[in-house]
Amino acid sequence: MVELFVLALVTIPVFLVLGLVAQLTRAAWAKRASEATVLVGIAALLPVVLDRAFDKPVLWAAVVLLAALLVFGVVLHVRSYRRPS
Repeated sequence: MVELFVLALVTIPVFLVLGLVAQLTRAAWAKRASEATVLVGIAALLPVVLDRAFDKPVLWAAVVLLAALLVFGVVLHVRSYRRPS
């Protein structure tokens, strides 16, 4: 679980750098890579929070929120490939 948490933390600066590159260069690949990075970070954090939710039931709201955010993000990311950048 520690590895997944570290992966989730590492995705934050990677997302920021890719987002900055996407804004400065208007590159579609950087925008999509930053979106994918966020989704990987959420997917890595979800099992960590889920594991802790068994100890602290208050965290179930965070689990539901992360799962909904992941599904919504994947849908938006897939739709972005259908329309031109």
